[in-house]
Amino acid sequence: MTRRGRKPTGTNLLEHLEGSERAKARLKAILETLSGERSIPEVCEELGIQESMFHRVRSEVLQTALDRLEPRPLGRPPLPALPHDVHLVELEEDNRRLQLELKAAEVRRELAEKLPRLAKPQNIDPASEPGKKTTARALKRRKRLQRNMNRPRP
Repeated sequence: MTRRGRKPTGTNLLEHLEGSERAKARLKAILETLSGERSIPEVCEELGIQESMFHRVRSEVLQTALDRLEPRPLGRPPLPALPHDVHLVELEEDNRRLQLELKAAEVRRELAEKLPRLAKPQNIDPASEPGKKTTARALKRRKRLQRNMNRPRP
């Protein structure tokens, strides 16, 4: 049975990639060990590295390739927020908050105009407020002030 189409190029695909010759040779050696064309000790001798280093480099290359093939979200990644954009968002939030406060103040004003009897009267003497307790000292002081005010001055 004859195979149709182009013949597989294998590790010759590396010739068209960008990178140094040393990096291409290392990648080619890794791919050849994965395909079974060459043994690991043979490749390590050619590259001048220990087998443990070869296994470490091969694991890094395969992990990087696997990470690159993970599914990613479609479209362009969002641009990082610029400082003036962040400031603009903060100003818009402040504007919304202030508009809400303004509406609440307008409602309070309207209620005070329409229903004045519900507004709290302004008490000048805090001791006269219901629920407030006056100490004996404060009562004596108030009486003394009233006596002094009623005395005629020379």
